[in-house]
Amino acid sequence: MALRFGYSLKALGGNLGGQWERTRRDTLFLMGAVLLSAIPQFGFQPAWVSASFLLLFFWRLGLVMTGRKAPGMVVRLLAAVGCAAGVYAEYHSLIGRDPGISLLVLFLGLKLIEMQARRDLFVVIFLCFFLLLTTFFHSQSMLAAAMVVAAVFALVTAMLTIQFAENEVAIGRRMRMTAKMLLQAAPLALVLFLVFPRLSTPMWGAQGLAGAARTGLSETMSPGSIAELSQSDEVAFRVHFDTPPARPAMYWRGPVLDHFDGRAWSTSSVLPYPSVPASVEVSAGAPRYRYAVTLEPTGQRWLFALEAPIDIDPRWASRSSVDDAFTLMARDEIGQRIRYEMVSSTDYRLGADETPSSLRNWLQLPPGGSPRTLAMARQWRAEGLPPATLVERALRMFAEQPFRYTLRPPLLDREPVDGFLFDTRAGFCEHFSSAFVVLMRALDIPARVVTGYQGGERNSLDDYWIVRQSDAHAWAEVWLAGRGWLRVDPTAAVAPERIERGAPRNLGAIADRFDAGNESSFWHGVSLRIDAITHGWNQWVLSYDDKRQRGLFGAFGIDFADWRELAGLFAALSMLVIGGCALLTLHPRPSKDPVERAWSEFCDKLAACGVPRERHETAWQFHERSRRLLDAESAAQARRIVALYNELRYGGRGSLADVRHLRQSVARFQP
Repeated sequence: MALRFGYSLKALGGNLGGQWERTRRDTLFLMGAVLLSAIPQFGFQPAWVSASFLLLFFWRLGLVMTGRKAPGMVVRLLAAVGCAAGVYAEYHSLIGRDPGISLLVLFLGLKLIEMQARRDLFVVIFLCFFLLLTTFFHSQSMLAAAMVVAAVFALVTAMLTIQFAENEVAIGRRMRMTAKMLLQAAPLALVLFLVFPRLSTPMWGAQGLAGAARTGLSETMSPGSIAELSQSDEVAFRVHFDTPPARPAMYWRGPVLDHFDGRAWSTSSVLPYPSVPASVEVSAGAPRYRYAVTLEPTGQRWLFALEAPIDIDPRWASRSSVDDAFTLMARDEIGQRIRYEMVSSTDYRLGADETPSSLRNWLQLPPGGSPRTLAMARQWRAEGLPPATLVERALRMFAEQPFRYTLRPPLLDREPVDGFLFDTRAGFCEHFSSAFVVLMRALDIPARVVTGYQGGERNSLDDYWIVRQSDAHAWAEVWLAGRGWLRVDPTAAVAPERIERGAPRNLGAIADRFDAGNESSFWHGVSLRIDAITHGWNQWVLSYDDKRQRGLFGAFGIDFADWRELAGLFAALSMLVIGGCALLTLHPRPSKDPVERAWSEFCDKLAACGVPRERHETAWQFHERSRRLLDAESAAQARRIVALYNELRYGGRGSLADVRHLRQSVARFQP
């Protein structure tokens, strides 16, 4: 068995000629390509599906190595029924994207078990191509694309291996042929990418993708919820500014929370406005910032914007709305990476025309909750101070008393606000914002919790900003007569470095101090370079949507609404590409065979002496005719050259040393 195993490995290089080893070589090549095709699916399939495929794969691999026969029809039928039953138990259906892909993975493994004829090899290859297409249902990242390209390369090489019939071709030559074929196909693929109409919705529909769970902000906030996000370096979104504001002014508004049950905050039902509310006022001389946001999939509906957005991308104007809490929301859940453009101003006045009825929702407090906080609020109200002074007094309390910002706060009792304000005085941003809003409402000042992200990290390699989950933040808004809703960040009163320098980032580790040293570290620089490449991929490949496609060809006067113009454009570009490839690959080229090059050089030297070679002559006939004009030494050299050439070309033997000897002999030959 060990000897057979060794022969099987040697057969990968194409050095054995027996039909038995020939079949093994084809199968082993195909097995490697199949594994490369299935690996991208392992991260998205249930564990038992991946394990079942690997079991079938190694079962077949063992059969190939030992030379044993495949299992019978009954075993294969029972395995197929078991796989289908498992998929049905997992998804409660055999129809749909996810159950369909799981079935495809399992049936590919089953097909490996029953492979016998050469036709079966091609069926497996076509199944692998289809499976690779489904990879992009789950991920369209550069890593996924690279894995698909590697698998395609392996599959095409396997196809070439099968096509060589009885001929044994070195693996290096097969791989070079595959690379040449794929390079010839690349221009046509580029034409298809640019010209083929882009869909305005995902290939499989947005609903199936949007339901996936994602890391990020939610519509509730309880002590520790945002602190959990601070442990994640996952990218929330990337932003490209025309001219960016200062980092402390980068408040990315997300869900606004109004209802408090004593421990957790949540958002109640609000009626969306058809557009940005008119109560947002921006003076004529206020700075305006134009930027583009590339938002990662969230499974939620919030579109994050720099406070305060005053103009939204026209493409999203009809697919989004702003609710009465000034939260920008998409019509559908965000199940894929999206890109939208915005204009914001950090100098604004929001909701100055609110009425007592519209403010009633922002004064809610649970009955009987936070008794010590309510008692302190009654003492403050008894002093008769105006609301603005009370807000400043609360901020001074946070700044002057021993409050501490930490990612590892002590546990709180059943009254978390009282416990935080009067006992522990240590917490994360949600503790400060929650306690501040409760205190304001107890003072009869309308207030609400705003969650989102604060700051970001500039990537100078491509001049954009990265906002990560670790930048998640919570702050407060209070309403003052004549001034509207004002942003108040109590965290800034306790830990101003959190706002000035951004969230502590230690590649996912929890930190209690702000350490900027990591930003200059080698690995941090590497991560920024990788992110810059990823950002370019997102912008130029994944963000090439119907709007960009129409804009690209609209500049050349091509109307994508007219299918005849589109078909003509595709035909013209395809003919141009195919013609260009034909000119580069089909014109005659000199032989690259070193033996033939040496022989041509030898014939040229004799032709210069007046003995040109005739087409019908063999090498020996040419030598016999030419030796009469050569001296004895030159004739002997010519004889040795002709003998060595015949041995290399027709003898079936010879090494690289013999080829070098022939070339050196021809170089020294002087008739």
